[in-house]
Amino acid sequence: MARRTTPDLQPEQEQDEQTEALAQAARAVARKAVHRYRHAVAPHATVAGVWGTGVVLHLADVPAWQVLAGEAAVYAAAATVRTLFPKTRGPLTPRWWQAGTTVWLPAAAELGAFGAMQSLYFAAAGLWTVPYVWRNRGYITRPELKRRALEAAQQAKALEAADPIVKRWNTKTAGKRGALPGSELTDREEFAHGGAEGVRYRVTLDGQTTEEAMEARKRICSDFGKAINFVHVEEPDGGEQNAAVVTALKRLAVEDAQLWTEPLLDLETGILPVGPFEDGAGDAALQVWEPGSGPLPCGIFGAMRTGKSSILKIAVAEFARTEGRIVLDYLDPQDGQSCPDLLDYVPHALGIDAIRQRLYDYQAEMAHRRKLLSQVEWTDEDGVKRRGVQSYDHPGVHGLPMLVIAIDEFHLVARHEDLATIVHDILAEGSKCGMTVWTLDQNVYVAGMGGGDVLALVTSGNIVVLRNSDRRIASATFGQRMVAYPHLIKLYFPGTRKKTKGCGYLLGATDRPVMMRARHIPKMSKVMRDVTPMKLTWADGTTPTAPAPAPPVQERVASDEQISFDAPVEVEALSPDDVAAAQQSMLSLLAETDEGLTGPELTVRSGLPLPVAFRVAASLVEQGQACMAGDRYVIADRKRVAS
Repeated sequence: MARRTTPDLQPEQEQDEQTEALAQAARAVARKAVHRYRHAVAPHATVAGVWGTGVVLHLADVPAWQVLAGEAAVYAAAATVRTLFPKTRGPLTPRWWQAGTTVWLPAAAELGAFGAMQSLYFAAAGLWTVPYVWRNRGYITRPELKRRALEAAQQAKALEAADPIVKRWNTKTAGKRGALPGSELTDREEFAHGGAEGVRYRVTLDGQTTEEAMEARKRICSDFGKAINFVHVEEPDGGEQNAAVVTALKRLAVEDAQLWTEPLLDLETGILPVGPFEDGAGDAALQVWEPGSGPLPCGIFGAMRTGKSSILKIAVAEFARTEGRIVLDYLDPQDGQSCPDLLDYVPHALGIDAIRQRLYDYQAEMAHRRKLLSQVEWTDEDGVKRRGVQSYDHPGVHGLPMLVIAIDEFHLVARHEDLATIVHDILAEGSKCGMTVWTLDQNVYVAGMGGGDVLALVTSGNIVVLRNSDRRIASATFGQRMVAYPHLIKLYFPGTRKKTKGCGYLLGATDRPVMMRARHIPKMSKVMRDVTPMKLTWADGTTPTAPAPAPPVQERVASDEQISFDAPVEVEALSPDDVAAAQQSMLSLLAETDEGLTGPELTVRSGLPLPVAFRVAASLVEQGQACMAGDRYVIADRKRVAS
């Protein structure tokens, strides 16, 4: 049965509902006001209650001695409770206002609570109430915060005030002469993940920019007496330019190398994780290709035995599992000695003659692919048939595998003008055909990279810079895109005998200015046990022509031929900038050892050709920056080498 409503009762019901709604709103306002002002109401209510008690005692003609006896009984009962129940000692501890009340109540009972007694009472009560309200003003001025939020904020503020890092920051870094004057550390967050432990803060800057804060990293490390690896300064997630994120590490996540155990290449995005960051916050990753665009070049630079081949091994282990969609071709002018572990699993060209033949084949392959892709027929989203594709969308598209040409000891190839030209053309035009070049070398001198155009194309893609002795390598590769310090990476981690092989900075799919460490593959045979080696096939279905076998090495025999040591030697020309960079690199190498280095040792460690290395070393001696101690070059003034 439908409910029937009498029309005459509707206004009354509406009035009752409005009254109830107003009552609920009033109760809500009252509860909020009580919660907001509860710390201010308590002292005022206490003052009013004590004064009212005095008035009642006087009107009831209660003698003062009875009031004193009652107060004594109350104090005795409180003392007994405190003794029997230790948890009540805090709340029942006598306070000075209670002593004043003990004196005033007997006097009010005898003399009255008005007149002079009233003035005296409220004057004393005011002295007690005002400071109490002032101490709790935060609860009144910030009513929008709930009790738990206020307490958490106060606890965080107290914790930050007691934090030694915050104290040192305020004293040194944020001081008038500090690296970031007026800045403030907030949002303290402790973390322990990925083997790393530390504390992270948000830095609110005072007139500085995020870039300036990142450039101040070395000074911040100096303020805290830390190595460069233990303090990071990064841009906040929101990109605000008036703030930064500072991380202070207690333990690095990369002191022990991680092993490569499973493929991590994302075939949808082209992202290849290489190894963990030293703060344990994820992996540094290469952008092997951009979906819809094509493969990207990669430059891998670092001193000898720093782990450049480790990244190649990771790439081979990953690409070999793509079922032929990605093929890495390894070119080594040193006849395979640079990384012999790869030769059984990748197509390769060893020696400069074989590399020349292979690069000319790639030049022809690029032209052939360009012609094929220009004739591809496809249908767009509107159903219109079209011919020709502008880019190489993903590995294996149109039946063409992505070709990665990895050239080790690149300076030995780039010194040949014809080969440098082909590499330049592949870097500039090969991406849209599914081809790119990865270069590995110890330095990035323009002359050793086949010219500035080749260097610019290499550094337009992925860049990995491992430990080295020349700070200019980072600026020549990363430019203004990343503030990195690969020249400050030592042979061992601070305070340990653990080597830093594989450690460096990576700019690719990730761009954090934080050191990473490439994962390690101790035995390629183990990770490639059930994997078919990669094979190189051209677009026309043919395979590369096998190079002519190298002539056998003949044993040297004694000769009566006279060798003239005074004969002129052709020396590779270097630009003034390259000479200055080479001198700086040698000075850094000499600064790392007290006993100095011989000429051959300088040649090997600097990666320069022998005549160039000796010429640069001789120039340092002529300029007084180095001197000879027997057959060794020794730095003359360590202060000239920037840290």
